Amino acid sequence: MQRSSSVFSESWFGLVRLAVATGIGYFLLGRLGLFLRAEDVAVFWPAAGLAIGALIALGPSARLPLAAGIFVATVAHNFMLGRYTWLPITFGLLNVGQALFTAWLLERWFGRTFKLEDVHRVLGFFAATAAGSALSALGTTVAIGLIKPAAPHLHVWRLWFAACSLGVITVAPLLIGLGDVMREQLPRHELIEGWVGLVMLTALSAVLISLPDGPWATALPEALVFPFLLWIAMRCRPVFAAAAALVVGLVVIGSTTLGVGNFDLGKPLADRILSAQTFVLAAAISVVLLAAVFAERRRGGQALKQSAERLQLALAAGEVMAFHWDAITGQSVCSDNASLMLGDEHVGGGRPPHKEFLSRVHPEDRQRFKACMRQLRPDKPSYAITFRLVRPDGNQVWLEETARGEFDAAGRLLHIKGLTRDISERKRAELALTERTIQLELAGKAALVGSFAYGVDTEKMQISEGYVAIYGLPEGTAEIARSQWLARVHPDDRDETNAARSRAFSQRQREYGLEFRFVRSSGEVRWIEARSFIAYRSDGRPERMVGVNIDVTDRRRAQDYQHTLHAELDHRVKNVLATVSTVAARTMDASSSMHQFVASLDGRIRSMARTHELLSANQWQGISVLELVRRELAPYATSGNTEINGPDVTLKAEAGQGMGMVLHELVTNAAKYGALSSQNGCVSIRWRRRLNGQPQSHLVLEWQEIGGPPVVAVGKSSYGTSTIRDLIPYEFGGTVDLILAPEGVRCCLELPSDWLGNDRQHFSETGAHASPRTGEAWN
Repeated sequence: MQRSSSVFSESWFGLVRLAVATGIGYFLLGRLGLFLRAEDVAVFWPAAGLAIGALIALGPSARLPLAAGIFVATVAHNFMLGRYTWLPITFGLLNVGQALFTAWLLERWFGRTFKLEDVHRVLGFFAATAAGSALSALGTTVAIGLIKPAAPHLHVWRLWFAACSLGVITVAPLLIGLGDVMREQLPRHELIEGWVGLVMLTALSAVLISLPDGPWATALPEALVFPFLLWIAMRCRPVFAAAAALVVGLVVIGSTTLGVGNFDLGKPLADRILSAQTFVLAAAISVVLLAAVFAERRRGGQALKQSAERLQLALAAGEVMAFHWDAITGQSVCSDNASLMLGDEHVGGGRPPHKEFLSRVHPEDRQRFKACMRQLRPDKPSYAITFRLVRPDGNQVWLEETARGEFDAAGRLLHIKGLTRDISERKRAELALTERTIQLELAGKAALVGSFAYGVDTEKMQISEGYVAIYGLPEGTAEIARSQWLARVHPDDRDETNAARSRAFSQRQREYGLEFRFVRSSGEVRWIEARSFIAYRSDGRPERMVGVNIDVTDRRRAQDYQHTLHAELDHRVKNVLATVSTVAARTMDASSSMHQFVASLDGRIRSMARTHELLSANQWQGISVLELVRRELAPYATSGNTEINGPDVTLKAEAGQGMGMVLHELVTNAAKYGALSSQNGCVSIRWRRRLNGQPQSHLVLEWQEIGGPPVVAVGKSSYGTSTIRDLIPYEFGGTVDLILAPEGVRCCLELPSDWLGNDRQHFSETGAHASPRTGEAWN
């Protein structure tokens, strides 16, 4: 019976004040009980009700001051009556013991919180009151028997028991109720209604006492008082019912003992007292019990109302609608939030009639919805369906409905009860998730990125679509064993792959990565970059791995190509530098002056640069003979002094460099001494491919000068002539036939097919021929 510490202060001063107040109250109520005695016997002991009511209302922490106040007040009261010294002490101990015993029983039965607001507790209160009163009456009977052995023990016990019980049942409930009221502020209308009832009951009691004697004197008081008591018990809190019982008890006991009014007038006093006690006890028990019954009903009604409100709030918050459809009448009753969910304005938030509701179901879902309802039968009474509904405003919502049918004995459907949930947000989220998943799968396939996850114990790998695309697995594969995957790893990388995983496990790494080769079923070898994340159990053992695989084959090929290209570039740079060094040295040997050396060397280096530029433009994959010829002739060619004819043949890079040097020497000599040095001269360059007893044809290039000065041969070959005659044979295994004829230089070059590409188209570019003229020597 734990009570709030705000009722009284637990300081020493507060406890003393409580003890004093209890003693004064107990003493005054004891005097009241003696004032209402009959034949020197108290018929009503309200002090006992004060003791027990205060103990219950204030709780265990108030036991000591309350017991002290009760004991002192009892002793003082009995000393004033002139009783023996030890008898007041005995009565004090008995009164304290009764209060503590009764309160202890209630605490043991119902715990430390006690209210007279349910029938079970009220009945327990009556039982504890009877037990405490019986025990106190027994002690009193023994004490009086020691003083007056001749006293009728049963009569003494009955009088004490009746007085104590009556005092407890009429006073203690009022104090318990007041303790609750002090902690809980009552609404204004309840206070007004309760006080009005008490005033009317008091006035009625006064009127009944003042009525003259007559036939009505026996039945009229009960007939008039009980309706008021019933009204207070029904409409008001138990504290007002307890107050009403006390008012009736005081009026009835007072009028009986003081001889006021005509209640059972003419009967012996002992019978009148017994009748009064019986009436008051019955009235008090009835009104307190009825107040508890109606308090329970009010609490149940409030709880039901709150539960309904919470249910409505929960339905609204969860976007769930409850419905009940009558299959006989076709009418539906729904929860209050139905209008918000369905967009209807029906009275009471009801669902529209069945036919109208079906017409709102999306056409693609309507037949499926009807089939669910038609399939209901006693052995299959429920259904669950997801469907779309078109609201009156045109908006579409997704609904999920779960319902159950009720059938009669013949198996006919009577009702359908269920819940309908708005899952539009979930459907939109599912659609968005599906789209994102598809986008991720497409991105994984396009970018060759795949994800995987597997339990270390099961070794079963769950893989994505991108993973399937990377490894060339059958489309739709979602799971493979790790052993299947490991069998496809390149044999040279398999041990390192297992070792990397074992190291990660032993070192409890959260993340590790590696690159390895993978052999597809077609035999193609691909490079994979893997990044894995590991989750461990509490004991440190690996539990699960997730990660991504990226196909980096193109990157590895690009890296390999880049390395090869760098090596090739280094090689070519060294060759070019060596060639430049040789050209510079030979040019210096063949030059008669520094000016001639610089000019010759510059021309030859420019020729090499042009050839290098063409090769770079083609990424060193080869060089066109046509482009090579045009580049070398460009500084000297006019609209009529050159004739070019031949197929589009590609030379390999090395052969292109050599051919460029030969053509440069031919063009340079023609420009200095031959056809290109004369206005009327012309150079004809033709090439073709012909078989020479080999499966593939050689390149034959013919150079002929026409209309230039007569050629005069000198005895010593120059560096240019040596380059023309020796470079092709020695470097590429070809042949060169250089003829220094007086009418013009002719040169026929043959290059083996190993240094050629394929013909693509024939090209012819012809210029005007010039007349011969006399001129300078060719060397």
